[in-house]
Amino acid sequence: MKKKVIKKFVMVLGFALLGLLIVGCGSRDSGTDSSSQKNETSSSGSSDGALERIKSSGVLNVATSPGYAPYEFIDLNYSSTEIVGVDMALGKRIAKELGVKMKINEMTFGSIIGSLTQDSVDVALAGMSVTDERKKTISFSEPYLKSENRVITLEKNADKYKSIEDLKEAKIGVQKSTTQETIVNEAIKPAQVVSLEKLPDVILNLISGQVDAVVIEDTVAQQYLLSGNNIVLTDVKIPKKYRYKYTAIGVNKGNDDLIEVINKVIKESEDDGSFDKWIAEYSKRAMESAKSGN
Repeated sequence: MKKKVIKKFVMVLGFALLGLLIVGCGSRDSGTDSSSQKNETSSSGSSDGALERIKSSGVLNVATSPGYAPYEFIDLNYSSTEIVGVDMALGKRIAKELGVKMKINEMTFGSIIGSLTQDSVDVALAGMSVTDERKKTISFSEPYLKSENRVITLEKNADKYKSIEDLKEAKIGVQKSTTQETIVNEAIKPAQVVSLEKLPDVILNLISGQVDAVVIEDTVAQQYLLSGNNIVLTDVKIPKKYRYKYTAIGVNKGNDDLIEVINKVIKESEDDGSFDKWIAEYSKRAMESAKSGN
C-alpha cells in the first residue's frame, strides 16, 4: 500500500432511527430514479477498454448499494432517491478528472461484481473489500480506507460473548455476499448463520432477538451503536487473517489505464484532506437526514 489509509470516522452519527437506513436499502433493487438506474449498460460491449468507453460516452457508470452511511446512503432532506456519501464524492472527483459525468447505478451488493464483468457498469464504489477471491474476477484500485471487523450484540448479552468460542453455539447475522459472511462461515462457524441481502434487516434481526450477534465493520457499526437500541461492541477479537478490511474501487480486469487514473485521484484526495472533509460532511448530513426521516 502506497499510503497509510484513513481510519478517522467522526462520531457524530446520533442515529436514533434505523428507518433512514431501511429506506436507503429498501429501494436497492428498484433503481427507478434517473440517477440510479439498475444495471444500465454504458457501452456496446467489452471490446473497447473502459477508459475509452467512458470518455466516448461522456458518462462514468458507478455501481453502488446504498444503506451504508456515511459511504453511500439516501439523503431524505433532499429527495427520496438521491444517493450521496463519501464514495459518491470520490466518484464525482474521478468523473471530473476524466471530464465526464457520473451516473449512479443502484443494485444489491451481490449484483455488483457481475455487473462489472459484464461491462454494465465501469466501476464499483460500494465499500467493497479487497479479497483474493474477488481479485480472481475483478481488479482493484489502491485502498482508500482501512477498518476493523467487529462483533456487535445487544447490551444485555455483552458478557455472554467475549471470544470466538463463545459464539460457537450462537445464531449470527450477516449481510450476504460480504467479507463478513466469509468471516462467519470460515473463522467463527456458529450454530447458525443468517445471511440477508440488506444490512439494516440484519440489524433488525439483532434488535428483535432473531439473531444473537452480527459481524460488521467498525466504521459502519458506529451508527448502530448510537441508535438508541442498546447495541454494543463485544470483546470478541476476529482472527488476524480476517480482522482488517481494506476498501477499494472495483474495476473489470484489463483496465489498468482506468485504475491508473483512479489511483491518482485517490492519492490527491488523501493528500489534500478531501477524505477527512467528506467523512465529516457526510456523517453530519446522514445525521440530519436521519432526523428528518423520523
